Amino acid sequence: MTKNLLLFSFLFLANFLFGQKIVSAELQESLTQEELSDRLALFPAQFGVDAYKVLYETADTDGTIDTASGFVVLPIKSTADQQFPFLAYQHGTSASRDAVPSNPENGERLLVYFFAGQGYYTTAADYLGLGDSRRVIHPYIHADSEASAGIDLVKATKTFVEELDLPISPQLFLTGYSQGGHASMAMHRALQTSPIPDLLVAAGSHMSGIYNTSGELLDASISEAVYNFPSYVVWIIVGYQSVYGNLYDNLSEIFRPDYLEDVRGFVNGTITRATLNDLLVETLTENHGASIPRFMLTESFINAFENEPDGPFQTALRDNDLFDWVPETPLRMMYCTADEQVDFTNATFTDSLMNANGAADVASVDVNTEADHGGCVIPASLATLIFFEGFAERPLILSTQRVDISLQFSLQPNPAKDYLTLSFDNTFSPNQDYQLRLVGMNGQILQSAVTNNLQNFYFPLNDISSGVYLMQIQTDNGFWTEKVVVRRG
Repeated sequence: MTKNLLLFSFLFLANFLFGQKIVSAELQESLTQEELSDRLALFPAQFGVDAYKVLYETADTDGTIDTASGFVVLPIKSTADQQFPFLAYQHGTSASRDAVPSNPENGERLLVYFFAGQGYYTTAADYLGLGDSRRVIHPYIHADSEASAGIDLVKATKTFVEELDLPISPQLFLTGYSQGGHASMAMHRALQTSPIPDLLVAAGSHMSGIYNTSGELLDASISEAVYNFPSYVVWIIVGYQSVYGNLYDNLSEIFRPDYLEDVRGFVNGTITRATLNDLLVETLTENHGASIPRFMLTESFINAFENEPDGPFQTALRDNDLFDWVPETPLRMMYCTADEQVDFTNATFTDSLMNANGAADVASVDVNTEADHGGCVIPASLATLIFFEGFAERPLILSTQRVDISLQFSLQPNPAKDYLTLSFDNTFSPNQDYQLRLVGMNGQILQSAVTNNLQNFYFPLNDISSGVYLMQIQTDNGFWTEKVVVRRG
């Protein structure tokens, strides 16, 4: 008993320590607030950033230690005294091994810049089997390895930020898009059971993800419906085989002869996932008139899939479902009804089940009814930022005066466009002046006013760009600050 306990303690300590270690950190670029705003275009940055490619240690699915790669973007602290929260972004399905956030040519890393530019220490794991990871096959839509790769990067980045002597808020926010929605949901679940010391999940917003893996992928795999992404089905099968080892002995047991060469090319790394998809769609269309993934699968596999509910593939799919747990922190699932790649019912079904099981703050949100999978990225990300800003804390001291709770006020509308109306619960003396300031998250005063009448005060937002700001009121006795979101257009 004692020997087993010591072995368990050693393995736990080893896992905890390597999960905090960055092997290397390469500064890829530094951007000022203006440079980052120009690059993002859509939503002005509140801070400049330093962007790093990092190598860090994380566990492979067999327990061995791999050196994986990731992308870390740190907002540059202004002269104000600020603590930034952490945000873990998990990326979507990669077209190739190198199509990952740490690659400067990858377009999705703009979302990492987007969140970091609003004042979050932002991480984006490349995942096992992608980027610089030694693993050959990426375990696609495998919840546990997605979670561990993301969590270990956050742990390592926390240590890195502490070594840089940067102030840290004890908050962690979780998000991701497409496959990243599945991955960030997996992180959310894992961190509820085993939180990172001194860094607790404040909220999660999972975007256009597959949470009902067994239901969604069953339909895509063996139904006779047209599905233009058959490579996803292949990747899940070979990825799960690399983890569980019991789905097949030979690829010919799963795939018909017309598709074997292309599938083997993908498994061997001679063709990318994007190329595989093009080849499969072409062959399926030529043979059957449309891209219907069922027709690339053998009859024996389909029969087993349909008639053996406890078969290895069905069991693996259920093992990676993410709908049947009860979040203890606020959770949103952002989706678009017209998404052609990930059915929106993943979000609505998961929402219904979590709430039926007693979740306190879970909701699915249709951010754009008409947007497809690609078009959903921007509205989902903006909705996620606004959701997170309701919880994010970045202590920002703009005055040596003490906080005065008697100055508490509410803002309407929020998000705002052209103006703000400030409402107060208390009665103020008309004989003193009240200093009103609209402050950027970097501490810069953008607009100000002085008044001795605080009854439904009207504050115009002249030439204020879309972004997150602080509205502050100050008197000789102290100050009070509230957060406001400005949305143009």
